Amino acid sequence: MSERQKKTPDWMIERLALGELDAETAKAVRAQLAAEGRSPDEVLATIASSNNEILAAHPAAGVAAEVRRRAGHGTLWAWLVGTPVVLAGVAAVVLTIAFPGPLPTPVADSELEQTTIKGTPVEGPRLFVYRHDAAGDRKLADGAPAARGDLLQLAFAGRPGGYVALLSLDGAGKVTVHWPEGGGRAAPLRDAGEIRVPSAYELDDAPGFERFFLVRSDAPFDVGPIAAAVRGLSHRSGVRASPLPLPLSFQQASVTLAKPGKEMP
Repeated sequence: MSERQKKTPDWMIERLALGELDAETAKAVRAQLAAEGRSPDEVLATIASSNNEILAAHPAAGVAAEVRRRAGHGTLWAWLVGTPVVLAGVAAVVLTIAFPGPLPTPVADSELEQTTIKGTPVEGPRLFVYRHDAAGDRKLADGAPAARGDLLQLAFAGRPGGYVALLSLDGAGKVTVHWPEGGGRAAPLRDAGEIRVPSAYELDDAPGFERFFLVRSDAPFDVGPIAAAVRGLSHRSGVRASPLPLPLSFQQASVTLAKPGKEMP
């Protein structure tokens, strides 16, 4: 497996086991598992066996109560990561909390995230954040400090073709769609060079961080469900670094800026 090829996320495998994926995404996940040298049938059989063992030791009602309790104390995600599988008996409870809002699905086939069908790396979308100052535009690295009043210029690049959307999330939980302007449907990507968003963005006093997301798909998609996924991420402990919970047919990139203060719970 190429160093740049991403391993299939555990949560996506769990959704496959629970029958929560549409036919095209399920096919893509199975193909990705096979490309990683893992038998999809064996992986699903292991999950089913583990489900049965855990359900025998922990009745579903008790586990559901624990999910609700830990969600209220902000420890749900850490507990789920430490649990081998999402239990079938409480799947609805877990998915409602971990994946808020509808997940967008492309209207046509597309390649697996960051790879071709043969596992050859594909250049993913690139996101750039510049800060205007007296010396000109300065490109900011992921994790760079920022403050209220900073004037930012957003830009992106990627292989020609497909569709993109650019959004942000701040420490107060506010989601902003930067491109396409007005939201709606994702904008077509016709140029491989760097493309700058027409309007600059001034940071407000929202505390903690400002995170920008670039999402790309080979097929047209609505921006609304992407914004819902970004908003749902604001309630998770990994809000500054976790990827958006999108189907594998979407590619994504992000840049997070650190701001003074602590983000709102």
